[in-house]
Parts: sequence; C-alpha cells; structure tokens
Amino acid sequence: MMPLRLNHIIGSWIGLALYYLKGSSWRISKINIQACFPELDNQGQETILKNSLIELGKQFTEMGPMWLWSPEKTLSLLKQVSGKEHMDAAMQTGKGVFLITPHLGCWEIAGLYLGANIPVTILYSRPKIQALDEIVRTSRIRSGATLVAADASGVKSIFKTLRNGNGTGILPDQNPDDINSGVFAPFFGIPTLTMTFISKLASKTGAAIVIGYAERLPKGQGYHLHIRQADPKIADADPLVSATALNRTVEKYIREVPSQYQWSYKRFKKRPEGEEKFY
Repeated sequence: MMPLRLNHIIGSWIGLALYYLKGSSWRISKINIQACFPELDNQGQETILKNSLIELGKQFTEMGPMWLWSPEKTLSLLKQVSGKEHMDAAMQTGKGVFLITPHLGCWEIAGLYLGANIPVTILYSRPKIQALDEIVRTSRIRSGATLVAADASGVKSIFKTLRNGNGTGILPDQNPDDINSGVFAPFFGIPTLTMTFISKLASKTGAAIVIGYAERLPKGQGYHLHIRQADPKIADADPLVSATALNRTVEKYIREVPSQYQWSYKRFKKRPEGEEKFY
C-alpha cells in the first residue's frame, strides 16, 4: 500500500534496529565484512556494516511491492537500465543466455525484468516458511517467467531452455547443498564453495553469460538495473577456472556498491576439510 519512498524509510528504521541491537545479522555481517575488506580500517568496515544492515531492512520491506504489485507497476520502479544491449546480443546468438544475479541490490526486480523481456525458465526452491510458497511462486511468474523445481527434472528443463536459445537466471553466490556440486574457489581471497552448475551448462550449450544487479537508488527513487558482460572463463570446462571467474565477476560488482550486498548470508559456512568454522 505504501509508495517505495515510505517503504524504504521504514526499511531503514528496521535496518538501524538490526545494527544497534547487534543480533545474528549484525554478527554474521561483521565477520564477513572484516574478512572481505581487510584493507579498510575499523571505521571503513563499520560504515559498510551499518549501511548494509540499513539496506537489509529495505530488502525486507520492499518484498511487498516486489511480490504483490502488478508487473507493470513494479517494473515502473526501474528508472534506468544500463547494458541491455549485452543481453540482446547474447540472445541473438541463438544459444541462450544465463543472467546471473547475485545477492546484490534488489534481485527480485531483476528477475521480473528478465521474465518480461525474454522467454526464461528459472529454478525454484520452496522457501523455508511454507506459508510464503504460493506468494513467491505467483510473484515470480507474473511477468512471464516459467518456474521449475530445483531438482534433476528442473535441470533438464533449464538445459532444454538454453538449447532452444532462451534464457535462465540464477543466484550464483548460493552455497551448494552438496559439497560435490561445487569447488572451493577464491572469493574476496577466501576459499569459498562455489557452484559448478553454471559452467557445466554453459560449456555444453554455448550459452552466453551476463551479470545483472538492480541498485537501490537513494530516497526510495527506484532502481537502476545494471547488465554487464561476465567473464567468459565462467564457461571454462575446468571447474576451478570457471568458479574462480564466476567469483571474480561477482566480487567486481559487489565492490561497486558494497553496502547493498547481503553480508548477513553465511557465504563461507562450508569450509575446506580441516579448516575451522568461519562463524
């Protein structure tokens, strides 16, 4: 019911509460930021920490418009789209396109934009809160995307989608459920379990890979969607080369707007054998 400006003001208050109450989101974010930005002094790290929790609060409240507004009204919040030509060029190859959207900015609106502009199939995992399942599924298909289960049959559907020259989107910085589904590759200089799913499909299909993130504009003005070419080595047949290129690409754009990355996510939870727990 609220305009985005008021929505984000309330989200900012929630984020400030997260910062001053120093709960689990604060603790995990602080550990991650200290590990990923060792070159910054305490004040620099603290600035990113505070601002990232404010952005996390906005992430909570903006789920209202992202999930419940009409596609047209939601997409009207995109005030600028940069780099659409990269996605268009990728589609013109006829080999399909991967749009990788990390936990940076508002990835929900990036997915809606993708569904509204190209035929796209997206893997879907049910949320832990079962009551949200119908809301999330309905919201993600309302601009035209097709959702498939995150299982073997879903992977086959994604493969077919790319073979047909269409698109798919994926969050590339999720922890693989199975340690055998990824490799440990550097992310901010830290060995990080990284999915190999993208490289396997890209190398088999020849699909192009682009990266996109929707930057939140100040004062609830809307979003700026950035679409960029990703490192072509992501499609390398060598899993470590591919995963390293994937992490390098994601890290590059996180550094553009570090406060809008979801640092409260336990990205380094799974460690190489023999290494002590990160959190």
